[in-house]
Amino acid sequence: MAALNPFVWDRPVDDPSKIVGMEPFAHEVALVLKGQTNVALFGARDTGKTTFTTQLALELAKDHGPDAPPFDVVRVNLQRVLSLPGFIGCVHDALTGHPDKRLRRAAQRQMSVLEKEIGFDIKLIKGGVRRTGITPAQDAETLHAQLVALRSVSDRLVVVFDEFQRLRRCPGEPLALIRSALMSTGAAHVSLLFTGSIRNALKMMLEDSEQPIFGEAAQMQLPVIDRVDFLEYLDFQFEATGRPAEEAALDHLLAVTGGHPRRTQQLAWEAWAASPRGGVDVETVIDCHERLVQSVERSEFSSAVQLLANGDEAEFNELRALQLLADRGGGNVTSRELAVLYGFSSHSRVPTALERLRGRGLVDQRADGWYVVDPLFGEWLARHSPLRDTPARGH
Repeated sequence: MAALNPFVWDRPVDDPSKIVGMEPFAHEVALVLKGQTNVALFGARDTGKTTFTTQLALELAKDHGPDAPPFDVVRVNLQRVLSLPGFIGCVHDALTGHPDKRLRRAAQRQMSVLEKEIGFDIKLIKGGVRRTGITPAQDAETLHAQLVALRSVSDRLVVVFDEFQRLRRCPGEPLALIRSALMSTGAAHVSLLFTGSIRNALKMMLEDSEQPIFGEAAQMQLPVIDRVDFLEYLDFQFEATGRPAEEAALDHLLAVTGGHPRRTQQLAWEAWAASPRGGVDVETVIDCHERLVQSVERSEFSSAVQLLANGDEAEFNELRALQLLADRGGGNVTSRELAVLYGFSSHSRVPTALERLRGRGLVDQRADGWYVVDPLFGEWLARHSPLRDTPARGH
């Protein structure tokens, strides 16, 4: 029987055996949620937030003692929410498509009762059917009633709002509706997890005293997967499928991807596929990495560069800051010499440009400085830079 490629990179991982190094953090977050504290989880795009929620659901299902019994989880994907009817559709999908039959049936019963109360089928909203005479206020009432029904599907419940920052631009005050339905009287058995890839947008929703959910969640950062954990996972998967990898190949694979969850899995997938006769060596990893970097030329990242290059001065400063990070790293971004080298009118404009880039999800910040989130994009930018090897004045 032919072995299957064990690496998953094109979608969130839902197989617990293929989730790497998230158990300790899942345990920590689960106990916070079971203690009736909401959590806002930050993490750059494609770094494993949705995959983490799968691990978290497994942890929440465990009995952690008399004060922390098992909790159920409902995950609402808000990635494409544009309006209150869209939000209603997302909640409907999360409930009626829940993988746990017990919760799914409980949700179907609650939705049936709700539809009788409001007088029409929620699927009509979800399907975009014209609803003559329905006002935004009525949509708000429907969503509120739907969220109240949601809290009734379990006696101990965590609701995950994935890509929560999307609601910032959603009309109809969805945050106030969430607070009223899921964070007030009658919802003491419900805890909320807000995930977001646009840190600034999510922080604005949590730290602005004018917002309905101001100060209502503990803020946590999705941790980097430990290198040793990733190394052992890769080693096991290659070995178990009959294509063992050399230690040097594994080291190089993690070095060029920086342990980025999606890109590490993607490069491992390519190296596995390129070694049909078994034995993954460092040359194979190098060749596969080269092909992936070249593919960035035709990707969304190339389009992003063109968008910035053709924009106004603020957007062009974003491109300057992006190139500076790719070439020089993010430990000295306010250097006057580097600012001059990359065309900034003042070194004080660099942090502003980086914050705008973070808003786009292209860069992020950690203890040792700023960095380009996607390691392939960073490598591609550096390779195409005319300034990579140019010394800054005074350096």
